[in-house]
Amino acid sequence: MKNEHNMIISQYDHLNLKIDADDDKLESINDFFTAYVPNHYHMPMFRSGIWDGKVRLFNLSGSTLPYGLLSDLIKHYKKIYPDDIIKITDDIKNIYKGKEITPIYNLNKKPYYYQKDCIETALKYSKGLIRSATASGKSLIISYIIKTLMENDLTKHSLIVVPTVSLVEQFYGDMIDYGLDKNIIGRVYDKYKEFDNTITISTWQSLMRNHRFLPGYDCIIIDEAHQIKSTEITKIAKKATHATYRLGFTGTLPSDKLDLFNIKAYIGPILREYGPGQLSSEGYISKCNINAINFSYSDDFGNDYNEIKQLAFQHKARLRLIFDIANKVDSNILILVGLVEKEGNVLFEYIKSKTNKTVIFLNGKTKIEDREYWRKICEDKKDIILIATYGIFAQGLNIPSLKYVVLGSPFKSEIRVLQSIGRALRLHADKIDGAIIYDIIDNCKYLDVHGKKRLKYYTNEKFIVKEFKISTTDLLMDGEYHLP
Repeated sequence: MKNEHNMIISQYDHLNLKIDADDDKLESINDFFTAYVPNHYHMPMFRSGIWDGKVRLFNLSGSTLPYGLLSDLIKHYKKIYPDDIIKITDDIKNIYKGKEITPIYNLNKKPYYYQKDCIETALKYSKGLIRSATASGKSLIISYIIKTLMENDLTKHSLIVVPTVSLVEQFYGDMIDYGLDKNIIGRVYDKYKEFDNTITISTWQSLMRNHRFLPGYDCIIIDEAHQIKSTEITKIAKKATHATYRLGFTGTLPSDKLDLFNIKAYIGPILREYGPGQLSSEGYISKCNINAINFSYSDDFGNDYNEIKQLAFQHKARLRLIFDIANKVDSNILILVGLVEKEGNVLFEYIKSKTNKTVIFLNGKTKIEDREYWRKICEDKKDIILIATYGIFAQGLNIPSLKYVVLGSPFKSEIRVLQSIGRALRLHADKIDGAIIYDIIDNCKYLDVHGKKRLKYYTNEKFIVKEFKISTTDLLMDGEYHLP
């Protein structure tokens, strides 16, 4: 190493950086990019002593680091060694350098200012993550990026990776509505294998069995990046050796250090952030009103987490509370559950026996055609109670008129909670005062902690929160009680 530089960052290969520094400084870098896997203490390899429960993103033996963590590396290093001199070689600088091009905004839908900013930033840097709130129009942003690259002969084959089949179809329909030629757009999942089109939209699960096609793409865009397993992002990135443009989009970024590092590693740094608080205050998405119902139980459910969760969900008073909410609202309502048999089916049978409204339960076994059918029906009818598992409806669902959402299962995952709320944030004439989310804060062992975490998420996102108190006694007496 040259004496005037305390750290030199160069390119190792198309996915990794090479770090040249003293051994003690490499150890510091290694420590910074090492983290425990969430819930590692439950994993057999950790419990048997085979594994320490940590993941190390820095390869200490080879002194290499995924390129997407460059900015995190520099920030960490300058914080620990503020007087050191860092040299970044030209090949690294070129990794984040796109062509100087000006998009032509002539699709059927014109972008808002923040969408233009995201489009032009992505084109400028060629690699990185953009966080734009759910319902903010990410499909339009992506469509303009790909259109601009095509018009300037910078890409011949672009790949859009999504987590579900529903999103493949939704994305396909959106791009056609925007004015892109449907003949150049291909779909990949069980029903279609259209890899040769100029634009291909595929689930990451389908790509697991078709890695041989990845070298043919010069642009890869990963939508809902937080939902795709980091191991699969890595595999896609490694196989797509000719992809100059590598971009990720999400409405929600994880707060966990390891999860965030894993997303950024082979996509790139966070280029832009437009959260729901900002966009709702500016009128681009609906305001979010949280009705947090602190629900008290007179029962003692025991000590086992899964048993407590099941007994709480199936409690007669809690079921009545969800029914009363769903039955009183003046429009369609989405109730999200986690389990099919113990939650979805139980709630479906309970509500169906008590209401004249249309009650539907959609889950992973529901055919994609049926999911799309009910999604479209919800735009025309106003008396549907739609029960669905988080797995299929917490992401990518496009029902602009959806105003009410009930978080039926007591989860603590920040990603899952915020993505679920995002289902109701699209602008619509029926949502003058914004979307209304009902969150049942179960005041019992384990679940009360989950509820407090969700309240913290809402505060961080600047949502409007109102808290209410209801007990099982209020509902089991079959009398009147105040329902928010």
